[in-house]
Amino acid sequence: MTNPVHYITVTAPDGEIVGYAWADPRADADAEVGDVEWINRSASSSRAYDAGTEWYTRIREARDRGLTPLGVLHLLSREPGVGPVTEAAGADAVEELARVVTPADDQRLLAQLDRGNAEVWRELADAFDGLTDEDRDVQWGGGQKSPSGAIQVPFPMYSEGVHRVVRALRRVGAVTPEHRWMDNPMPVPSPEGTLRPADAVRAATAVVRGEKFADGTIDRALQSGLLDAVAESLRAWYADPSAQQTGRAAAGRRESPGSHGSPESHGSPHSTHSTHSTERRRLPDQDLPELPDPSLPMCRFCGGSPAADVAFRAHRGLVVLMGFRKTDGPMCMTCGLAVYRALTTHTLAWGWWSPLSLFVFAPLTLVRNALAVRKVKRLPAPGPGTLGPRYDPGVPVRRRPRAYIALVPVLWVLFMIVTGLSGGV
Repeated sequence: MTNPVHYITVTAPDGEIVGYAWADPRADADAEVGDVEWINRSASSSRAYDAGTEWYTRIREARDRGLTPLGVLHLLSREPGVGPVTEAAGADAVEELARVVTPADDQRLLAQLDRGNAEVWRELADAFDGLTDEDRDVQWGGGQKSPSGAIQVPFPMYSEGVHRVVRALRRVGAVTPEHRWMDNPMPVPSPEGTLRPADAVRAATAVVRGEKFADGTIDRALQSGLLDAVAESLRAWYADPSAQQTGRAAAGRRESPGSHGSPESHGSPHSTHSTHSTERRRLPDQDLPELPDPSLPMCRFCGGSPAADVAFRAHRGLVVLMGFRKTDGPMCMTCGLAVYRALTTHTLAWGWWSPLSLFVFAPLTLVRNALAVRKVKRLPAPGPGTLGPRYDPGVPVRRRPRAYIALVPVLWVLFMIVTGLSGGV
């Protein structure tokens, strides 16, 4: 039986889920039990992976301050872009959640393809159609024993036809650093020998880049038919724009078991029975969630709709220094309200500690946020999300103690006025 854990979901400013931090709740009672662990999302971008490294450092720094593991999660959950502390059935459930592939992951990879350059796609078709049996029958060199007794490592000797194929895959954009292939399993073609467009990019990246680390990766892909599946799937996607939409719909169906696509369960795997498999999760057709209407704007955080295009701001004044923060984009009613409350509370707490902040920037920030939140409050409740967990708005601003730090400068100004008047009497 697994032990329940608590976790938070960390999201980048552009809405991509970076990863998850989790802790054993027993650590609050005994600091020697458990710790805070960080898990990067396997399908995330390279930029999100770098951001995850920074978050790992922040977690270590918070732990070094003497906070318990669960205390670290609660502290970080107050940051914009971080979800609330949520319970999961165990660490395996959080790891399973980190393996979920979203439609945004697929779209990011398809965006790397150079669809506007017809010449490179003709070259891709010509290169694959021109492969001969001799090209596919890769010969290997090396293996000889030198006079000193050393044996040369065998290596594949690819023909010009194979090199032409590799160059064509690179030119169309199918070999991209946006796919972290070392952290993901190799896509497997369907029984019909096809791949989803985004999986074709994943396979092309893994095969071509993998050759630098393990000789013969391209040879094995040729023999197994994987490289042909990559080419056929990419060419089909280029010929039929609707193939891209099909790829997105299929990607949206890869949810963690038991989630059924609901935003709450997608971010809360406490009912999940997970395994250690590294394969991306797929569900039977009867369990597929209904995707949102693509014609409606989707929330940048959870993927739900309807959403309104808004911008919320936060301001911090520190005597002679000032800081500004902005989070914008389409947001649903729930996520928009959460961002508004977090950034407004931050401004109320820290936006007054310089003269310009006190009289100009902090009041202006609060007014702009109040106007922006009216747009999301007019929205109906959002439908099912597909990009990640939906933010918890939490309690209203007026019920947050940090919001009343603003009373300190106000009381100070009143005190100075009263003192001045008293001195003048």
